Amino acid sequence: MGLLSSLFAGVSGLNANGTALSVIGNNIANMQTVGFKSSKATFADLISSSISGGSGSVQTGIGVALTSVQGNFSQGSLATSANVLDMAIDGNGFFIVQDAQGGTFYSRAGTFRLDKDNNVVDPSGFKLRGFLADTTGTITGSIGDVSLPSTTASPNDTNLAFLAANLNSAAPVTGVEGNVVGSAASATTSAAGNLSFDINLNGDGAQTVTVAAGLTGAALATAIQNGVRALTPADPFRTAAYTGFTASVNAAGFFTFASGLAGVTNNTTAGTGAVVVTANGADTLGANLNMLAGTSTTGTNFSIADPTGTSNFSTSMTVYDSLGNSHLLTTYFTKAGSNTWNYNVTANSNDVVTANYASANIDATLGITRVGAGTLTFGTDGTLDRESVAIRFDTGTAAGTAGTVPGQMQIDFNGATPDQLLTYNYGTSVTTEGGNGLDGTTQFGSQSAVVQLTQDGYAAGSLQAFSVDGNGVINGRFSNGQLRALAQVVLARFPDPLGLTRTGNNTFAESGNSGQPVTGVPESAGLGKLKSNTLELSNVDLGESFIDMIAAQRGFQANSRVITTSDEILQELVNLKR
Repeated sequence: MGLLSSLFAGVSGLNANGTALSVIGNNIANMQTVGFKSSKATFADLISSSISGGSGSVQTGIGVALTSVQGNFSQGSLATSANVLDMAIDGNGFFIVQDAQGGTFYSRAGTFRLDKDNNVVDPSGFKLRGFLADTTGTITGSIGDVSLPSTTASPNDTNLAFLAANLNSAAPVTGVEGNVVGSAASATTSAAGNLSFDINLNGDGAQTVTVAAGLTGAALATAIQNGVRALTPADPFRTAAYTGFTASVNAAGFFTFASGLAGVTNNTTAGTGAVVVTANGADTLGANLNMLAGTSTTGTNFSIADPTGTSNFSTSMTVYDSLGNSHLLTTYFTKAGSNTWNYNVTANSNDVVTANYASANIDATLGITRVGAGTLTFGTDGTLDRESVAIRFDTGTAAGTAGTVPGQMQIDFNGATPDQLLTYNYGTSVTTEGGNGLDGTTQFGSQSAVVQLTQDGYAAGSLQAFSVDGNGVINGRFSNGQLRALAQVVLARFPDPLGLTRTGNNTFAESGNSGQPVTGVPESAGLGKLKSNTLELSNVDLGESFIDMIAAQRGFQANSRVITTSDEILQELVNLKR
């Protein structure tokens, strides 16, 4: 029985070492296979029953048996690639792929490409799985096949435009400042009953001006000027009408009262460019100065017929409607008074529904239409102090309609969604918005210039290129300049990856020994980082494989000698009968 056992032990050794050579050969054969994980055969001895029939002391083995082929999931070396869809996992985790029948598999091989349907697939045609993104680029919690869009990306109409510029504080007031000139010369001296009158500057409402008694000529003019400048405007945007107000008298005795504001401000449709003097009850000063029926000149500033000549500075910006069509809007800045600037926005008349705009806001020669207007006021330190609500002109009236939001206009572009709201943001103003007034448009003593122009609209676009970041987010770059998330690669990890079943094609399948997969995005929940333009190479160690091969070869040879020796002994036993 002992001699036969030695034969069986030798045979088991041949089988074991032959299996070891098969595993080593498979490792070496796949040393160039991307993402391949090597294996190692493990063995255990076989113990027979006790020779003496007892337990413990006298036992003989009957050979060796293969217990497992254990995978080696150590990190493989990383190599760069020119294909952006070549991805490697640096750390723990597996790619999740799915075959045509819906079977789910796991892989470390990140050799991916686009198929004819723009699905991201591996060389076997298995589709890569990931978290999908909606049309806005927001990653959802839904896992599906990762595919890249081949259709045109939807456009986005412009809702917000940021315009940061410096407006030269030294620029002259542009336009005509409203004034009134006495109808006749006056040499009146202020006295009881002849000390006050009411004045209305630029439609701000009548206010009473009172001077001291005993003044005449230039002294009286100076007192009137100081009195008007000391008044508090009802509309803060018309402050310049008061602070810049002048009263003068010429050698012939004619008084002139002039507003400090050219034209009107664009914060309301109720303003005027006129200076109106009326009597304050029974007081006779207004009449004695011959101002009640004086010659009045209405102030003007911006003119749609001559936008360049009636402005101090201009800049243009391209915006987009709901169809993705681009439109050039030009903003003209006109200095209307001290620290006060009006802005007027024009569009090409071919771009807007001109039937919705009054003829007073359209210039056929230049082919432009005024679509919005507003007023900015600045502090004495150059900071943006106030932003007015914008006036829209698509209501068919010459004066337009004042809005409710600072800088927000409403424009009717041809063929697009009507009443497109477009807000011009000039920075966070001090009084209107509680800001510092320095992060947008300012008024300093330097040349007028644009600092920054941005807007949030864009045209329709097609996918031109894409990239993959370390978190597995596949970002697409479109022809309209937009960068949008298209999907996010999802990874899986297992409690015992050694329990996974190899299914060929560089894939593994879940088994009862591996445990349930835990999915997540790269660099979360113990998962590794994703590297694009990179492949993980096989982790086969060729030197170690050769050493294992030599050991298996020697083991095979030695076990074959056990068999031949046992055979010779048995032959001698047979020969005893002769």
